[in-house]
Amino acid sequence: MKIPLLVSQQWLYDNHTHPEVQIIENAWVRESYHKAHVSGALFLPVHPYLKKFDVNQERTQHVMEPEDFMVLCHALGLKRDKHYILYDDYFGLFAARFWCVCRHFGVHNLSLLDGSWRGWLEKGHPVSSRMEAPEPGTDIVIDSKTSHFINLEALQRIYRDADVQLWDNRRVGEFTGEEEPANRRRGHIPGALHLEWTDLLTEAVSEGAPRFLKPLAALEQLVADLGLRRDKTIITYCQSGNRAAFCDFVLELLGYPDHRMYDASMG
Repeated sequence: MKIPLLVSQQWLYDNHTHPEVQIIENAWVRESYHKAHVSGALFLPVHPYLKKFDVNQERTQHVMEPEDFMVLCHALGLKRDKHYILYDDYFGLFAARFWCVCRHFGVHNLSLLDGSWRGWLEKGHPVSSRMEAPEPGTDIVIDSKTSHFINLEALQRIYRDADVQLWDNRRVGEFTGEEEPANRRRGHIPGALHLEWTDLLTEAVSEGAPRFLKPLAALEQLVADLGLRRDKTIITYCQSGNRAAFCDFVLELLGYPDHRMYDASMG
């Protein structure tokens, strides 16, 4: 069964009970799963950012450790012979974060649901409040050769290279420094191009309505107008690695050959 990287609402409705398909919710509002979720969806039993926690159990800005990722795979019962459809309650932002972390660890049998939870509701597709219990255990193998995320030290070495492009996908005020985030300094990495992640989405027709990814041709034009090139290494970054993950997913969807995400980003 060949499954596209981005699946439509209709595709998931037609295939949500297929034995090779499993749905996973990675919502920001964790309690929402208990109220209602896509029928058959599993609940992600960790923080939606999938970050590392320090010895004091404080969440850091950095991606979770490989050992913690394997614990998550075991808890969800992730298998290599299944394909996982990810969605959330925020236009795909946290679903993309999960996809990006999995890709970082060499796990690729995942796709995103276009329009996410709000799109599913709008279509009137089946929902449930039943807690789905996965069968624990996994045969996932982490690919230690992957280095999809780039850290601070590596980025410092290459960010001025002619073959590297940086995509800052935060709000305009964050990019210009007019907004004051919880950082020591304002502004952006020198040389970075700017396009906010929400510009990749269609507008909601009303408050609370779903937003979908724009058509592929429109996405292609947006990133081309930004100045991104297929013969460059593209590094996405934001404040903490969520919006950057979403844009990293879009680059994969468009078939850009070499793209990475700056772990922890401006945080």
